[in-house]
Amino acid sequence: MLFRRTFPARMVEAVGLSPPTCVLLLLSVAAAFCIQSLTGVWVRIPISQWLVPISMMAGAVYFGTRTIPWPRFSAALALASVMIIQLPATCALGYGVQSFGLPLRDDFFVSIDRAFGFDWMNFQSAMVGRSGLIEVLGWAYDAFFPQLGFAPVILVALGEVRRSDRFVSSFILCVMIMVAVSALLPAEGAASLVGPDKVHLLFQGATPLTELRALRDGTLRAVWLDEVGPVISFPSLHCAVAYLVTAAFWSLKRLRWAVVLLNTVMAASAVTHGAHYACDCVAGLLVAAAAFHAAGRLGAWSERMSARMRSAAVLPSALAPTALMS
Repeated sequence: MLFRRTFPARMVEAVGLSPPTCVLLLLSVAAAFCIQSLTGVWVRIPISQWLVPISMMAGAVYFGTRTIPWPRFSAALALASVMIIQLPATCALGYGVQSFGLPLRDDFFVSIDRAFGFDWMNFQSAMVGRSGLIEVLGWAYDAFFPQLGFAPVILVALGEVRRSDRFVSSFILCVMIMVAVSALLPAEGAASLVGPDKVHLLFQGATPLTELRALRDGTLRAVWLDEVGPVISFPSLHCAVAYLVTAAFWSLKRLRWAVVLLNTVMAASAVTHGAHYACDCVAGLLVAAAAFHAAGRLGAWSERMSARMRSAAVLPSALAPTALMS
């Protein structure tokens, strides 16, 4: 009983992960497996690709439990491995829920944009010919994966282990919320508005519409991980990550405004290169804000519970000599 109580907590502390992050990862992976089993839509992952995160996690435990521990190195390995594991889980969840085939809500999202004075087609037409701006937006759009992968490692390297853990847990929580919303409010995105008369537009969007439609009509049931594309239109995951990275780095004054600038441009690129509606972007920012706040509350609650458990474990041992003398 004592082993089961102490070993998981010690292992988690050694690798720099909080219990909420571990629980959220397990829930995400379990949900991905259940959705795939329910829908029959499977994201195929070569066995060799699992060896990388498993090896990294093993290394994190090893370096974190040595006589002279390497806390930052083990934490960086552990958090990076969690992000690598979460990637296929995100893809499996996103692809799986699209096969539910609920009615598309593109007309609804277009009407929301227009109610606030934004027209995606007019905006894209105005962008044609602005090659310099287009190139900058393209670079920012492609910064999605580098930021997602390197943000936890950079935060740990700067001594912000708890901040890095909060970023990872908030991303997992954000993904689960967004997948649920996307299942209920599916959309093809603004790229579906582009017809033969609009072929001059430069931005056709990142969503693989052929695959998305095949998922919805039941003709696509398996895809390799390296062939997966972004099929979640509402809310925008690009904008969510832009918010999460900015929030995670906000306390670092030397990097704050550079991160704000990069992610402001990346959020804008979700409309151009990602072909998101404006309301997709707003929804992505709101979901990310809620997830980051919730992850912070979970982390604080976990620390309080851990402190109470340590106090309860130390108190009996401190009283033991007194009990024996009496």
